Amino acid sequence: MKENTKIVVDSSASLKKWWFERTPFLTLLIFLFFIITLTDFLLGLFLIPPDITLFRSLHPYYHHGLLPVKKAIATWGPIAYPFYTNSLGMRDTGIVHVPLTTRNKRILLLGDSHTEAVGIYAEDSFYGILKKAGKQQGIEVLNGAVVSYSPKIHYLKAKYYLEKLKLDMDEIWVFLDLSDLQNEIAYETFVPHDKNVFIKAKDKLFRFLKANSFTVNRIEFICDSRNYARFTAAMSEFDQQRGREYRNNTIELYRVFFHDFNDKELLQNPEFHGVGQWYYDSSFIQLADKGLNLGMENIRLLDSLCRQRKINLTLCVHPWQIQVMKQDTGDYYVRRWADFCKSQNIDFINLFPVFINGENPEAAIKKYYIPHDNHWSEQGHSKVAQYLLKYMFP
Repeated sequence: MKENTKIVVDSSASLKKWWFERTPFLTLLIFLFFIITLTDFLLGLFLIPPDITLFRSLHPYYHHGLLPVKKAIATWGPIAYPFYTNSLGMRDTGIVHVPLTTRNKRILLLGDSHTEAVGIYAEDSFYGILKKAGKQQGIEVLNGAVVSYSPKIHYLKAKYYLEKLKLDMDEIWVFLDLSDLQNEIAYETFVPHDKNVFIKAKDKLFRFLKANSFTVNRIEFICDSRNYARFTAAMSEFDQQRGREYRNNTIELYRVFFHDFNDKELLQNPEFHGVGQWYYDSSFIQLADKGLNLGMENIRLLDSLCRQRKINLTLCVHPWQIQVMKQDTGDYYVRRWADFCKSQNIDFINLFPVFINGENPEAAIKKYYIPHDNHWSEQGHSKVAQYLLKYMFP
């Protein structure tokens, strides 16, 4: 009689296999993803050109600005210079923490690339000189200026700092020039909004991938190039017409600021980018007045905001090279702003006499301006600072 024998199968044997042995297809997908990602980031490490604007960023409330607590090497045309931002996302002489509240007097400067001081060390800019002078008197000077700001952005940024961040300030000094005519038109349709935490996280992730992923960087570059190729060509043609050096890095910077501007015909017109000529070109006079009127409406809003909080507002107007050459300290642009400030009871400072004072205009431009540029050299900044000291710290 045969015994019944049972064959016992060890079911745990299959469970002892490694996870990747049990799921070979999924393992293969993960492995491929890892290899592709590693290759993508290695290519990015060697092939993505350094982004000299990583410290700059679009902003949902005041269009664009600077990221806080950044140290970088900025470039302006052929000029490279150190760039620092403080905890408030403002250009500073170093990475410093700025408290929101203070018992000392605080002055906020608002302006565009002149006040940001492109191409210049912060301590050598008129802001840096004023900051040092103010510190000796217990007065804090902050620089809220950024490239391509204009009255609308000045108002929105001041409103953001006062209402959102609750930043203490006693005075606001706004610096205006001819570029505001174009910028006001470009920002006319911009509407401030708030971002939720998910959108902020998505933006941070995109900035990271753009800086490190070769695939994301190239896709963004191709899409961006298609959208702005004609704009870049127009800017380049304008530079060549004026005999200026072709500065790809400044074009890359400026073209982002026209994101909300929908008039493609104007955007592709080289003369549109020659805003310094608008008041001397019959085809652009109406556009110039439109930009000026928009700017005045936004300064009215800023003035109202300041009066509600008992903050003193001062407007300063400074000249471009073309205005220095014309040797008119009270040209149409200056007169319009002077009359506006008088009617609104706003303090007004005309900076034209700083550069138009009997000195040979060509010699003055060579000494006080960056070559082939409307921005000031170190000597120009020093001259502006010395002129402002008697008004800011009487």
